[in-house]
Amino acid sequence: MPKERTGSAPPDETGVGLWRLARTFLGIGLSSFSLAALGETQERVTKKRKWFTADEYMQGLALAQLLPGAPTVNLSSYLGFRLRGLAGAAVASVFFLIPCFLLMLLLSHLYFQYGRMSLVSGLFHGLGALVIGLIFNTILNLFRSGVKTSFNCLMALAGFLMVFWFQMGVVWILLIAGGASVAMVLLNIRFPALARWTGDWEGLKKSNAVSAGSAGYNLQRGPDSHNPSSEKICDTLVSESLKSLCPAGSENASAPDTSDFESACCRAPLHTDWRRISLLILSLTLILTVDLALIRLRPEVMRMGGAFLRIGALTFGSGYAMLPFIQNAVVTQFGWLTNQQFAVALALSLITPGPVTIIGVFIGYKVAGITGALAGMVNMYLPAWAITTLVAAPYARAGRAVHVKKVIGSIVAAFIGTLVVVLIKLSANTLVDFPAITLAASAFIVQRFTRLDTVWIVLGGALVSLAVFH
Repeated sequence: MPKERTGSAPPDETGVGLWRLARTFLGIGLSSFSLAALGETQERVTKKRKWFTADEYMQGLALAQLLPGAPTVNLSSYLGFRLRGLAGAAVASVFFLIPCFLLMLLLSHLYFQYGRMSLVSGLFHGLGALVIGLIFNTILNLFRSGVKTSFNCLMALAGFLMVFWFQMGVVWILLIAGGASVAMVLLNIRFPALARWTGDWEGLKKSNAVSAGSAGYNLQRGPDSHNPSSEKICDTLVSESLKSLCPAGSENASAPDTSDFESACCRAPLHTDWRRISLLILSLTLILTVDLALIRLRPEVMRMGGAFLRIGALTFGSGYAMLPFIQNAVVTQFGWLTNQQFAVALALSLITPGPVTIIGVFIGYKVAGITGALAGMVNMYLPAWAITTLVAAPYARAGRAVHVKKVIGSIVAAFIGTLVVVLIKLSANTLVDFPAITLAASAFIVQRFTRLDTVWIVLGGALVSLAVFH
């Protein structure tokens, strides 16, 4: 039987040292690509280390997906914070990102140093074409999982138009999409009949069938078959298995987890008193102040860092949703990269472990060398990292807010729509000949209809590029 847990446990009662935490997340960072890191993290922290139960892990995954920024980095921050506070969040995130940072730094140097050689130029031209096919498949997957309602579809279209036609920035898109989403949630509460239009596609079909048929009663399945499905808007964002909270330090906690072990997470105290929160806010403010002071030393780094801070703080819907705004800033607004170079950067981010937003290292290296690469990575992830650590403890106590998930689900749909702009811009500059079009189509087909891992698709495409585009 688990021991009785109290809220007065010392910070090291979990038995998880910072060095052990660092080694674990370094291993995760070395062995996982993009969102595959979520599964690798679960394997290590729930089964191998037993630091979290399955429910506790899923609770962290839910928060990671609901917050802005890259979910894999958010999850590392949350798990580290639950075990060892702010220091744990910093160690887990930094060591998770070290492998992809170093590899992307090396690849960026090779590209900018030797990219003009015919062999290397052909390689990266092929990779740029290949990544378009992969992005197209990603958009289809995200649309299928994140745009499940008629209102979501409208928000996705609005997101596309706001970027492609009106050329709005991330702040305006967030304000407009967020305002419309809040209004729809409030209207849905006031007028429950709207649920038949804001529910998922399947729910809408059933609703229409019931209206035309037997006045709300399905003869095959009984009176409960028509269930307004507005509660499903964010089902793709939060797992159904998230049913209980870690009871550490809370008298109003959910029912105990049914796992046969007591996790380190449950032994960790949840400090939500005003003194702890004030100290945390002060620490995060100090970190942000130091970051801003350092990047102000070079004007170009300040421009890049400021843009990445805004994007990282305001963009919901995974790292892929951040790509349109990164592209707009570095290609259109500042002119640091061409669209073809941006496509190459995306290809390199796919063959390195870690999140796709590690593209910030490539951009930073182009702007200001190694200093720029480090600033690009830090400012890309710092906002979401700070938000995650700030809300981790209150979130673990309070659980999920249904209406907040609904609003964020609609905002995510708007950001999914903006991804189409990335596809259009990259295609116009990269798919300029038949071999490039063929390579992009082949990458899409292989990823769409086979189980081959993305890294092998990219490496295979690199070999084809060396043969075709030399």
